[in-house]
Amino acid sequence: MHVSDYMTAAPTTIPASADYQQAFEIMEQHDLHHLPVVDASDCVAGILTRRDLQLAARCFKEAPVEVREVMHTPVTTIAADTDLAEAVECMRRDRIGCLPVSEDGGRHLVGIITESDLLRALATLLAER
Repeated sequence: MHVSDYMTAAPTTIPASADYQQAFEIMEQHDLHHLPVVDASDCVAGILTRRDLQLAARCFKEAPVEVREVMHTPVTTIAADTDLAEAVECMRRDRIGCLPVSEDGGRHLVGIITESDLLRALATLLAER
């Protein structure tokens, strides 16, 4: 089992220069808990979580603040051909809820794997028993 078997391909992203309120709207619209942030070259620059945006809303209220000010960085990425067990261990070790999937260490985003995807993989394994 590889990351590519369970990742969400072509994930929704947001530019680092976007307003954090726009990020919240995108996450609500697409029912996302994690949103990769890309720079002007479309490279992974950070990651946003719903919690990040809730904290930003408390701190900045209605003030315009760019996503780059509230995103997590640096971001750990993983290759699509990585064994799924390695992705699980990375997420567990680093206490993170997702990994952007990249073919070249963050330069080209091809997907994202989240805790929900890993639960889907577990359900598949358990069903096969």
